[in-house]
Amino acid sequence: MHDINYSHKHELGEHDFSGCCKDCHTSVLIIKPHIMAFAARIKRYTREMLSALQPDEVYRLYQILDDLAHMDTGTHLAGLILEEPDINKALPIIRSYYSTFFDIHETYLAQELLKSDNPWEILKAFPLYPRYETLIRNQVKARHITNKSRLVFIGCGAVPMSLILLSRLYGIRSIGLESSKETAKLSTKVIQALGLEKEVEIIHSDDLDLEKLDWDIALVAALAEPKARIFKSLGRVLEERKDAFVIFRTYTGMRAVLYEPVQPADIKGFKIVKEILPTGRVNNTTVFAELEG
Repeated sequence: MHDINYSHKHELGEHDFSGCCKDCHTSVLIIKPHIMAFAARIKRYTREMLSALQPDEVYRLYQILDDLAHMDTGTHLAGLILEEPDINKALPIIRSYYSTFFDIHETYLAQELLKSDNPWEILKAFPLYPRYETLIRNQVKARHITNKSRLVFIGCGAVPMSLILLSRLYGIRSIGLESSKETAKLSTKVIQALGLEKEVEIIHSDDLDLEKLDWDIALVAALAEPKARIFKSLGRVLEERKDAFVIFRTYTGMRAVLYEPVQPADIKGFKIVKEILPTGRVNNTTVFAELEG
């Protein structure tokens, strides 16, 4: 079900960028047809149509986008690509698909975990598992988060992989907030199936309840919305909890084709103290932030 083949033949190769530093315009022209073709292809699908596809078909579509997002273009060229007028107009379609794919793939994985007699083996065999593990290890290493911490994750999803790995690898207790009632129920079942209910608590809630909960680290999911309100809520709590801090995930470089990056206006009142850029097939840039002043 989750056999994503990352050794497949890629549509674009490194040779396509030979001389790109001398002629970025040519490189934009090389990549543009691939992005526009994906946007045209995905535009034909409604959410219902995507949900009705077989899992391997859903993942084959995702592989195309994943390849585009991980082209080694560099920050400058990535900016030129995503700001190109036609591509820029197509970004909402592409990003909407990515968000939908994320929901669908997590639901598929959750159902598979709940059916299995050995959910941990299913989870570790999941092809995106190494990405999450790298993301979490880098996150903990960057700020030396200990098992004495209590973390709240805003927008945890059906399979809260970050909370699962924080518990399994580092013994960190956490709370997952999920605004969808059905997704929160599914997430709770996943945590129970993995035997982590004493370490990970899932709550049907959102950022507006942050003041009521016991935490000293807040993690904001890359797809959690609305960003501006979430950070405003976090700011109110951090005014009282001086030692608490925020970690948020965003998209930079060519990976921003996947989802709109967190904007400066979203984090008004916060200062960025550290940033970890993604490596390999990791999608998210991890940002550590504190209140200004």
